Amino acid sequence: MRYTGAKHNIPRYSCWRGPLDNGEPRCIAFDGLRVDDAIEGALLRVVGPGAIAAAAEAEAQAAGRRDQVRDALSRDLEAARYSADRAFRQYDAADPENRLVAAELEARWNRALGDIESRIAAHDAATPKPSLVVGKDIAALAGDLGTVWSAPTTDARLKKRSCAPTSKK
Repeated sequence: MRYTGAKHNIPRYSCWRGPLDNGEPRCIAFDGLRVDDAIEGALLRVVGPGAIAAAAEAEAQAAGRRDQVRDALSRDLEAARYSADRAFRQYDAADPENRLVAAELEARWNRALGDIESRIAAHDAATPKPSLVVGKDIAALAGDLGTVWSAPTTDARLKKRSCAPTSKK
């Protein structure tokens, strides 16, 4: 395969093994545009719906994991609030001579409470907002995949990478 044209962007397929190996004439050469168009069409018919479904499933799984982390942090916060409230009740019930110990307990639980609240705030700040693309919008994206693929602004390296086989580890 080689590229021809003024910008070297027109593919041309040709067989050079015969001339290189044995000095024979070229056996075949043809324009690659129609071949590439046929391959792209076949690729988009196969990959398009599956890629959109996979993206939707990946988003749903990521949202589920984010929700699980948030739920765990919320349970931790509830437990810390209970412990802080308990420490406060113990403080109120403590003998005035032992209030120094009770005050230390309350301070510890309040620090723990503040720590969990800051972890929740950090989690919420780091959590990406859920995608607004759902249902019929995803189906519309699948229909537009060919348009995006063919757009002059779509990087050819990205197209080649998406078609390349992946290695199994």
